[in-house]
Amino acid sequence: MISASGAQTIGPTSGGKVTAINTLGTSPLQVLAANPQRTTLTFHAPGTIDIFVAPSVNAQGQALVPSLGSLGGTFRIFAGGTLILTGEIQGSWQAFAASSTNQPLTIMESNV
Repeated sequence: MISASGAQTIGPTSGGKVTAINTLGTSPLQVLAANPQRTTLTFHAPGTIDIFVAPSVNAQGQALVPSLGSLGGTFRIFAGGTLILTGEIQGSWQAFAASSTNQPLTIMESNV
């Protein structure tokens, strides 16, 4: 449907969907499943520890297995910071903390 402003909506929409994670440690954990309608991801690290987020697969479709010793493919979100991604972000996503356990991450995804 195209609105009066010219904006087009494709796929199911229900506004922003928020996922609250409070269990991140230093090993990657899948935090979002794939969503073919996703257009925007907003990650926020509300705690005092930096968080790393990454897609679950690389550009060649191979599993991406990041770690604190191998950060290639990750995006670092500094404590208190926010990262907004748009475009080709429909795959599943993983995250882990720079240190400690039970670290928080807030994720909002949108299909519009």
